[in-house]
Amino acid sequence: MLWEVRSLAQLLLLLLVARAGTQIPRKEVQVVWAKEGSPVQLPCILSSIHQNLSRKHSFLWRVTVTWQRWQDRTPQASWYTVFRVGPGGVRSVRLPPQPRLQLGGLSLHQGDFSLWLRPAWLTDAGEYRARVHFENGDLRCHLCLRFGQASVTASPPGPIVTSGLVLLNCSFNRPDLPEAVLWSRGRAPIIPSSRHLPVGSLLFLSHVTLSDAGPWDCHVIYPDGFNVSVTHYLAILGLEPLTQKTVYVGEGSKVELPCHLSPAPGTMPGLIAQWTLPWGRGSCLVSGDDKSSFALRLDHVSRAQAGTYNCSLSFQGHQLSAAVTLAVITVTEKSFGSSSSRKGLLCEVTPTFRQEYFLWTTLDNQTLENPPGPWLELGDEELQVEQWQCQVCQGTQQCGAVVYNLGLQGTGAQLSGRNPKALKGGKYLPLLLSFGILLLLFSGIGAAVFRFRQRKLPGSFSALEDAAQRPQRQNKAEEMEPESQSQC
Repeated sequence: MLWEVRSLAQLLLLLLVARAGTQIPRKEVQVVWAKEGSPVQLPCILSSIHQNLSRKHSFLWRVTVTWQRWQDRTPQASWYTVFRVGPGGVRSVRLPPQPRLQLGGLSLHQGDFSLWLRPAWLTDAGEYRARVHFENGDLRCHLCLRFGQASVTASPPGPIVTSGLVLLNCSFNRPDLPEAVLWSRGRAPIIPSSRHLPVGSLLFLSHVTLSDAGPWDCHVIYPDGFNVSVTHYLAILGLEPLTQKTVYVGEGSKVELPCHLSPAPGTMPGLIAQWTLPWGRGSCLVSGDDKSSFALRLDHVSRAQAGTYNCSLSFQGHQLSAAVTLAVITVTEKSFGSSSSRKGLLCEVTPTFRQEYFLWTTLDNQTLENPPGPWLELGDEELQVEQWQCQVCQGTQQCGAVVYNLGLQGTGAQLSGRNPKALKGGKYLPLLLSFGILLLLFSGIGAAVFRFRQRKLPGSFSALEDAAQRPQRQNKAEEMEPESQSQC
């Protein structure tokens, strides 16, 4: 009995050893990585041993290629044929047409029976196998199609407040390490600096500003040539304008100093911005509107209000700020020259940055032959224009203007038109003044002579004259009373 048990144990051991020795090791499945929307090649190529066979002219007439895919989404998982080519390169008509699936084309003569997917979609992922049958043997290929996906995560997540920091991490689902990870913005690679520091798959951004908002690109490259790119859109929360802005406005005008929270976080009632006035004149509070604007509105601006205004806002525990400079344009009439006999208009800006460009125009945008500058010399032609406009610009984006009225009614001159070149009556003004002075002189002499002759008349009727003069004096007194009352 004991002998039988030992014999049975030895027999089982021999069977196990024999089975283990004859077991064919399973060939490892090749993994092919693809990008969604791009063409991908499922390789199946003859080895060098069979290359000579493929060079024969009649080789393709005796070859059958079958590509199958493992379908495990149905209750009965099995292999099903997705592509088949018979002898002579004739495609099987039994299968539904799939224009995306193609063989190597001309490379078939070189023994390349790879299946191309143009393009490949995520639903194409899975196991594929190919069988190439020719007269001297078979070629079998087994591979797995996977899709490489890259992603970028930001830490901390969500919108980043200006002057803060953020860490971008570019990750990929391939198990092997990439050969290189490149960061770029647009087409420009990220160069290491004090604010932007790329280290492999990590990108460190410090002291972010609103200019850092937008797309950041990560490119992952692998040794086998496979590469994939992903774009991350970074949201930066801050106050606009980004840099200190200058607003030019004429004295006495209305102005709105901008302060905008970007990007707008939506309807968030209760947000209030504090505006700090220049020169220590205090502060004021402005509530935000539905567009996250905290603009400061000023009426009848004067030169005393010029200066730098600071808009500050507390949002989610962070302090945001923006600066706006109010530059007030004023025009004054002054005398210049050695004898102060020449008159002119001086256009000034408070505060001045010595980068302003001055231009004098009429209201109908007509200019005289005056060089650009703050001074406008008042000649005969300039005096005929009632209103002059001084435009002040700094660059091409910031510009303001103020209108000055010469007040020609007090000088007796008449405005005949807005075109300064058509107003030529100014040269007759001295002649008209001389004629008026002579007319007044002759009138005064005539009145004096008449008064003198009246005193020479005889006084025969003095009583009647007194009686006639009394009512006249009374009338004069009555006329003087209302005149004195109107001056009070």
